[in-house]
Amino acid sequence: MKPKIKTALPLAMVLILWQLASMAVSPLFVPSPASVLDEFVSLLTNGQLVYGLVYSFWRITAASLLAAAVSLPLGMLVFYSSTAKAIILPITNLMRFLPITAFYPLLILWFGIGEQMKISFLFLATFVYMLPSVVLAFQEVSPDLMLTARTLSMNRFQILTMVLLPSTLPSILQTFTMMYGIGWTYIAVCEQINAKYGIGYIIYTSTARGRTAISFAGILTIILVSMAFDWLANKLIRHFFSWRFQDAHTA
Repeated sequence: MKPKIKTALPLAMVLILWQLASMAVSPLFVPSPASVLDEFVSLLTNGQLVYGLVYSFWRITAASLLAAAVSLPLGMLVFYSSTAKAIILPITNLMRFLPITAFYPLLILWFGIGEQMKISFLFLATFVYMLPSVVLAFQEVSPDLMLTARTLSMNRFQILTMVLLPSTLPSILQTFTMMYGIGWTYIAVCEQINAKYGIGYIIYTSTARGRTAISFAGILTIILVSMAFDWLANKLIRHFFSWRFQDAHTA
């Protein structure tokens, strides 16, 4: 079976099941694919979808960059310091079990209902996954590579800039791409309160008003944008770091 057919078949099955479900229940619960498409086009033409994407994109980007800016130094600290490793690693293991949405009311208490709260929520949602991944990327650096660097009398800064970062950068960028996708999955939560624009705002207000087709259109937008970003980012990473993936394919 051709790859295109393999991709099209599951999509066709989902659309068929979706259509059947919309025929069996009220549109308030499950709107038809055609009505969702109409609302999607309407949101796109009136500019509401574009404004929502711009605001959501800014919030997710700011939070993801902040998570990367904190995770990288902490990951390096764990790599170089046994004391930091003993303190930070247990914390990173516990972070996987944090109920992120449970922090939403606390963040409102601490930061109010403005942009600071939204970005801090998205930062927390991405950081708890990014830091352990960065630490793992540093730990997977070949000991032989590090030994060779020390044999060549490289100092710590040289090892960091000429060995550690170049060898782990593809994995770190792939992690960042995945964390960016996680940000899109949480955007509907953080834009429920005091957000005039945003995809999450569109989903929340439309659901509250019983306009489920618009909510579905917002969800569809998140899926499409996340898939497009993931595809483009991974393609660029594989292009600029082809040596890494060629070695993996050969192995």
